[in-house]
Amino acid sequence: MNHHLLLLRPDEQARDLAQLLQQRASESSVALSCSSKSMVKIRSFDDPNHSLRDILQQPWDAAMMVSVNAARYFAEQAQAWAPECAMPSARWYAVGPTSATAIAKVVGRPVNCPWRFHNSDALLKLPELQRVKGERWLLIRGHGGRELVADTLRARGADVTYLEVYQRTPVLLDPAEFEHWQQQINGIVVTSAEQLGYFLAALPKQALSWLEQCYWIVASDRLKQLMPVALHGKVAVAHSATPLAIADAWLQLLEQQ
Repeated sequence: MNHHLLLLRPDEQARDLAQLLQQRASESSVALSCSSKSMVKIRSFDDPNHSLRDILQQPWDAAMMVSVNAARYFAEQAQAWAPECAMPSARWYAVGPTSATAIAKVVGRPVNCPWRFHNSDALLKLPELQRVKGERWLLIRGHGGRELVADTLRARGADVTYLEVYQRTPVLLDPAEFEHWQQQINGIVVTSAEQLGYFLAALPKQALSWLEQCYWIVASDRLKQLMPVALHGKVAVAHSATPLAIADAWLQLLEQQ
């Protein structure tokens, strides 16, 4: 069986994943080709509720950037609007090693993240996040992001402030591109709720039969639960969104088949 994977990720993230998948496929003598498509367009967002300079000048006990995009746009805005301000000397957190590396380059400080499962639930289980009463937390994210981390920290007694530095808009799907997918793609990889939601919304109703024939690799149980129930039969859940975790889940799925 030839495997044709559709990677629902931005090009730069898909490139690293595709290289690792091709390497694993070659080692296992599996025929594999990969295509990528990002269903989300990311652009800078100027948070109307906060001055970035004021944010940088305030004392913070701890801070978190939710993604590589958050680190990228926060860095660009800090350089453009407050180049004289130092990065907050807080305890910094991330959900996984990829975003932790990007954040560390921006803030010049160590960044903590869960070591095994790389998601918000695992982050919130870290021992130091159990005792946050009275702490001031800065959460840097996209416009309209998830509330889980902030809500949980507030319930534990922390004072949480959002800074929104980017926004997402859906990418339109070319009908010819969809026709090509139907003819070629038999596996789909998705690692974010936004990508999944925009992807499913962009497809015509008759796409469900094709989606049911595909196998899926997703980055968390939460993503699986967001999928139509009809698709749950061929879903492998990776430990995280890292290329290594996705590649491991893909190989395990092939072994099971």
